[in-house]
Amino acid sequence: MATIKGANSAAAGFEITNSLQFDSGDSAHLTRTPGSTTNQKTYTLSVWVNTFSNSANKTIFNANTYPSEPRSTLSSEGVLQKRTNFRIASTSYGGVAGNLNHSQWYHIVWAIDTTQGTAGNRIKYYVDGTLVSWTLYDAALALNLDTGTNSTVEHQIGELAGLGWYWNGLMAEINFVDGSQLAPTEFAEDVGGTWKAKEYEGGYGTNGFHLDFKDSSDIGADVSGNGNDWSPQNLASGDVTTDVPPYVGD
Repeated sequence: MATIKGANSAAAGFEITNSLQFDSGDSAHLTRTPGSTTNQKTYTLSVWVNTFSNSANKTIFNANTYPSEPRSTLSSEGVLQKRTNFRIASTSYGGVAGNLNHSQWYHIVWAIDTTQGTAGNRIKYYVDGTLVSWTLYDAALALNLDTGTNSTVEHQIGELAGLGWYWNGLMAEINFVDGSQLAPTEFAEDVGGTWKAKEYEGGYGTNGFHLDFKDSSDIGADVSGNGNDWSPQNLASGDVTTDVPPYVGD
């Protein structure tokens, strides 16, 4: 696990240079199918998002294809109510957390650990470093639930396969850590009242990855060192933009 650093202590020279634009009208998304099943119970997704509208259903991350189970989804429904939905054995787990504005960058951390004895600690969802309270539906996330993430099914960024819920907006600086439930301070910090991205310096685990979109000729390149590259679907070099979230050093 990475060491949590104090304010203004991010590695010198860190810079976000690019983001990736997803056009829902083009069904733009990224896909990857892991070659092996690893930790389906514990993992962390950190991503900066900026959506172009407050309408329609949009997906940040999904594992598996609706209605197949188990499936894990981080999506926004309607006016950007961030909803996490897990399905296994026809039972729903998850909740609704917060409203976000469109045309604004937000840092999302979705940290899962179903081995936690306290049910409220099994899903942690942060927006700009703040832990968001959940309104649960159906049931709390079950103890030791295998969520489908990190199994050998297709994973998507920007799509919920089977339902056609595509992201419409930007994503930047995506870090996924296999096997650890991490705090948002691993990926960003408060600098003078502004929540800014910093360099993540921890390990990634077998199915972990880091997408920085710096190479427009290889959009889905994993720069974590794991080689867990993603395949672009209906995306091209022109979809790589220089509209980026705030970062330490800018």
